[in-house]
Amino acid sequence: MAIRTKVKPLKDVGEKIQSLRRGSLKTVFYIVVLAISLSIANFIFGWTSLEEIPAFLRPYSVAILLINPYLVYIHAALVFIIGYLVVNAVSGLAYTYMRKITDHPTAATIRTIVRIAGVAVLLSLTASVFNVNPSAALTVGSFGGLVAGFATQTILSNVVAGVFLLLSRPFRYGDLITISGQTGSVKEIKLMHLVLETEDGAKEILIPSGIVVTQIILKTNPAKQPEKT
Repeated sequence: MAIRTKVKPLKDVGEKIQSLRRGSLKTVFYIVVLAISLSIANFIFGWTSLEEIPAFLRPYSVAILLINPYLVYIHAALVFIIGYLVVNAVSGLAYTYMRKITDHPTAATIRTIVRIAGVAVLLSLTASVFNVNPSAALTVGSFGGLVAGFATQTILSNVVAGVFLLLSRPFRYGDLITISGQTGSVKEIKLMHLVLETEDGAKEILIPSGIVVTQIILKTNPAKQPEKT
């Protein structure tokens, strides 16, 4: 049994590393496919007159000249479709990485935040394809970012606070502390919540990380506690 408990974590780490590699390769693959697709579309349909069309494409000149005015829409479709695949791949990478240091719900939340931010950037890029004013494209991206910011403000504040708690370690696992009138021993330090266990072990108290960093924390030293009579 002891051997299995050692091998399993190593196996999990190896699987996560493989997943990160696959996600990275997938992201690069999608970006390369996007670049090649845009280049091919430009080469085939980028001719505006019959004289410009190469000899080997002349048999298809009617279709080429018919599609040419709509080339910008083809570009936009390619950018949005393949770009969305890139956003999904990147959000998957974020989830895989966060699962190395936190639980599934928190990692899933980070994945959603990355996806929302990626879609906001994607909308800005898609708008720029139509040769709109750069400030207009920036406005589209800013609006998307603003919506994402309002939608995830509380989540982000708790995540940032959780990272601060994990790095600074103002208390350790098993410490008896009191926060916002709630007393218990530290059971888990997550990105979104601090989990306390009551002294009788019957209940768990989840306190949002954003509250923990703004409240006065009372730590009880067991060695100096008065003996019960």
